[in-house]
Amino acid sequence: MEPEQSGVYLDRLKAIHLFKGLDDEQILEVARHLDVETHPADTVIFEEGASGDSFYIIHRGQVNVTRKIKGEDQQISALVPGDYFGELSLIRGQPRSATITSLTEVELLRLSKEDFGELLERYPQIKLNLSVTQESRELLRKLKFDWFDEDEVPYLIARRHKFVLVRSLAPPLLGALALLVAAAVMAFYNFWIGLWIWVPLALADAAIVVWLYIDWTNDFYIVTNQRVVWLEKIIALYESRQEAPLRTVLSVSVQTDPVGRVLDYGDVVIRTYTSTILFGSAPHPDQTAALVEEHWGRTRTHQQETEQEAMKDAVRVKIGRKAKGEAQAVRPSAPPAEEESAPAFRRALRRILQVRFEAGNVVTYRKHWYVLFKAIGLQSAILLLLFGAVVASGVGLLGLPWITVLLASIVVGIPVGLWWLYNYIDWRNDIYQVTPDQIVDLRKKPLATEVRLAAPLENILSLEYDRLGILGPLLNFGNVIATVGVTRFIFEGVYDPVGVQQDVYRRIEMDRVRKAEAEAAKRRDEIAEWLGVYHAVANEPAEGGSAPPPPAPEPAIKLDFDEEAGTEDRFDYEYP
Repeated sequence: MEPEQSGVYLDRLKAIHLFKGLDDEQILEVARHLDVETHPADTVIFEEGASGDSFYIIHRGQVNVTRKIKGEDQQISALVPGDYFGELSLIRGQPRSATITSLTEVELLRLSKEDFGELLERYPQIKLNLSVTQESRELLRKLKFDWFDEDEVPYLIARRHKFVLVRSLAPPLLGALALLVAAAVMAFYNFWIGLWIWVPLALADAAIVVWLYIDWTNDFYIVTNQRVVWLEKIIALYESRQEAPLRTVLSVSVQTDPVGRVLDYGDVVIRTYTSTILFGSAPHPDQTAALVEEHWGRTRTHQQETEQEAMKDAVRVKIGRKAKGEAQAVRPSAPPAEEESAPAFRRALRRILQVRFEAGNVVTYRKHWYVLFKAIGLQSAILLLLFGAVVASGVGLLGLPWITVLLASIVVGIPVGLWWLYNYIDWRNDIYQVTPDQIVDLRKKPLATEVRLAAPLENILSLEYDRLGILGPLLNFGNVIATVGVTRFIFEGVYDPVGVQQDVYRRIEMDRVRKAEAEAAKRRDEIAEWLGVYHAVANEPAEGGSAPPPPAPEPAIKLDFDEEAGTEDRFDYEYP
């Protein structure tokens, strides 16, 4: 690429986390090694299994990433401007791991294999920046997160730094060594006693080591094109997912200590309107922070570009020109509607014990069945014992008159039954709702007052869930917490807290998109109205004269191609 042309792509390259730590002159040096390629839609850039000879950065357009899984092509993700691909096969010397196909007309910045290796040698910072993406893509191949939206693309998936694992394993490993020494000493006096003491302690120590390792593998830091997520899970005790949309991010900072600077780990602090998401002891903290900042910036840029394009269309319509097409916002998919084709008895059973149901645009949740069981368990046991006593006396097992046992059971059973009914109605009356524009916490005691708390969806600043204790993960229930200003709305003891969190998250995004579109449309109409009036006045005949000449036609775009490279070199504008 010529020096004067490389400056055109400087802003694109500076915004990519890959070049974090390089100054403008160094980035321009990288740009001089890039070649520009354009491909029409539905063009295969390279195929899975092919040898790698180039690295690509997307400047314009979108590409699709597919991989053969069990003999079928499956989409992995869709990449957009600012994304890059093809580096893995160059670094590892392996065939391409996926097929890349253009979804639209694309403009790619290509770096040859030789230049790619040379730049990694000259600028080790690029190689370090690449490591974040490499490790994330390797983890993504092994893991599956069912809560990703269809159009959501993960860019970072990382565990805590391995030093954290080593630090947590050090005490039990040292304990195992101490046990081994103690067993050897005891075996010197009595082998069998030493063995019987050492084996149980060694097994317990090994179990702790395995538990700590699995606990380390269960925690993830995730950044997608929509949100930042901290996923934490402690086996059989606790599970939590704290997240915030990228649009709510206010700042990203890095905190390290001397050991962290040597081993390249630290805390990445992501601050939103009222909450903070902490990526504690994250590997490559500077690169992780740069990646968050990149996608935070992309979110703002995309919103601005969408608004500008919609504004242009509104003005074109007002002055009588044809709109180029309305910008379509990506709408989150609505939660699936309740199936109505189930048999009548199943629908009746669902109405009695259902913990999630939809009516129109309102999703309603009740507390988990375990909460109901705790409320009515004792009464149910008493009623079953009374029923058993009546049956046993009826067949002569108790040696008591059947009528006496029956009357006694009725006398005791009526208040117990009413107690059972009261607790069931109390469980049934406590509901949480998500409407198209708010969340609702409705609590109503039988024969008592009703308390209704509500908050607009637009005021929710963060969402998280947790599963506490041993039964939470086993029975799949927990709390979903929505931060609204300085208040926390807690959906307590709901079934499938991950699903509830996703329902709320989708509704927040749908509400945000709807209101943003309405506000933007109103603003566009107002500005377009003023420009339409201006256009009409500008074309009025002058007093005592003829009408002004018609406006000059829009410039036509003439493409000037570099004949040697066979690629588009620059855009020249001229009037026909």
